[in-house]
Amino acid sequence: MFSKVIIATLVASAAAFSPAPAFRATSALNVDPNPSPSNDAEALEMGWSMGGQAHTKDPEPAVDSDPRKTIPQGESFEEYMKNRGQ
Repeated sequence: MFSKVIIATLVASAAAFSPAPAFRATSALNVDPNPSPSNDAEALEMGWSMGGQAHTKDPEPAVDSDPRKTIPQGESFEEYMKNRGQ
């Protein structure tokens, strides 16, 4: 009886170290999560620059009724260096 328990325990613990089955997770929808724009108008609408990158540097100041969409005027490099030196 005790030997059967030992064997069952060894078999169960060996299963923990066996390789996982190889499977591929596929999505039902083959949609690109990061699509590239197909023309210039679409690129601007998506927030891309003409160089193929998202706008991240030197945004134009914009005021919107929604404060989350407002882009304030940034400080100049000289102001940045003055504040950084403090």
